[in-house]
Amino acid sequence: MALGNLRRYDVQAKYAFALAMLSIVPGVAALWMGWKRFDVDLGRIIYGAQGQFVLAFVGCVVLSAAPAALGFVMGWNSAGQRRNDLSRRSWIAFFVGGSVLTLNVVLLIAFFMLRLKPQS
Repeated sequence: MALGNLRRYDVQAKYAFALAMLSIVPGVAALWMGWKRFDVDLGRIIYGAQGQFVLAFVGCVVLSAAPAALGFVMGWNSAGQRRNDLSRRSWIAFFVGGSVLTLNVVLLIAFFMLRLKPQS
């Protein structure tokens, strides 16, 4: 099956929409992981020294940011083009991709500001 010509704006809209929707799942997983490890009394994110929390958390953020960035850029490129009959998908990809990217940046900043370094 052919991937389609990415020079066409309607094909870009399809891929941008799919990538933006795909980026939501690992972004929500990273949000859930940070929320589960957040201690309200201390105001910190706590994780163990032997655990793989940091690797899993950053992995979820990267797996979310990469397709979100691609969906954002492809949606921005194809939105409003005259030959794009799927302009609505382009705009949705633009806004969802941008929102997920913003969520990822906020999650990373919150993690590095609120983490409680484990005692080894």
